[in-house]
Amino acid sequence: MARYMLLLHQAPGNTADLPREKMMEVIRRYSAWADMLRQKGKLVGGEKLAAGGVRHVRTKDGKPISSDGPYAEAKDVIGGYFLIEVTDSAEAEAIARDCPHLWHAANWVEIRLIDQMSVDQAKAAG
Repeated sequence: MARYMLLLHQAPGNTADLPREKMMEVIRRYSAWADMLRQKGKLVGGEKLAAGGVRHVRTKDGKPISSDGPYAEAKDVIGGYFLIEVTDSAEAEAIARDCPHLWHAANWVEIRLIDQMSVDQAKAAG
């Protein structure tokens, strides 16, 4: 089995003016989708990320420098993630295509394979 991270990209503030009823509907779809994956043994974990308080750490002239982010001019931000365990990349893509995050046309899902060495180390430790 392979592990993949599904990174949920979205436009900054794309849910800011959603009516409460619509927001609750979106949350219910995420919950039902995650429950279905959990029941199939495909979901390892996942969380919604907070909108504020983001900090970036970069190196400038060989020294780490911290700054706020994401910025208003950002085209997209990562609003959350899911960690899944599947047989191959085709299955990961099929799951991503069914992700409720795609409810908004500006949203997209990035599929990243977790390095197998990390998975093996995690299994050995736990």
